[in-house]
Amino acid sequence: MTTTPTGGTPEYDPFHVPAPLPPMPEAGPPTPFPKPAPLSVLARVSIVLGVVLALGLGSLAAWGISRSSSFATVEAGKCLYLTDEAGGNQSYTTASCTSSRATFRIDDVRTGSSDCRDADYIQFELYGSSSGRTAKKTLCLALNVETGDCLRDVVHETRIAKVRCTDISAEVRATVLKGSGGVCESEDTELRYTGPPVRTVCLRPTGENI
Repeated sequence: MTTTPTGGTPEYDPFHVPAPLPPMPEAGPPTPFPKPAPLSVLARVSIVLGVVLALGLGSLAAWGISRSSSFATVEAGKCLYLTDEAGGNQSYTTASCTSSRATFRIDDVRTGSSDCRDADYIQFELYGSSSGRTAKKTLCLALNVETGDCLRDVVHETRIAKVRCTDISAEVRATVLKGSGGVCESEDTELRYTGPPVRTVCLRPTGENI
């Protein structure tokens, strides 16, 4: 049996220095989690237009609170834009229909809480005061666009805006067909307004033949 100079066995000898352990393999960088594949442009446009269609079908109702003294400025043919207010309410500001800020046109004004003639309108109800629970008037709002106009934030009534079609934020381009016989292309979102004037607005995703 092998002994050390002091007479003990290696495993019990206090002067024995054990052989160094082999080095541990160096740990590499952690394996990253796989990133989800980015949405294709077509998929993103489909998502956007799916909600635009919901907006067009009137499922996004805008509930406004306005002072009764300003009701006189609200009449068919005028244009406006919507803004968010405290308490989750929305209000309107009138603007010239030729202004880039005027995103909606009033096609009809109805007394009290009332449905618009077409489902593609946004119904905006006006109340006499913040505490009032009965709508005084209902505005039937249509997109205020001309052929060639491009829009961003089309799913938000208060953030929708007209932009240059070359702007990276542009989501859709509008084509306006006068009369009741207009038919949009299959890839467009179609909004029909009885007006007056009667017209159809076709919203096509930017990048598709614009």
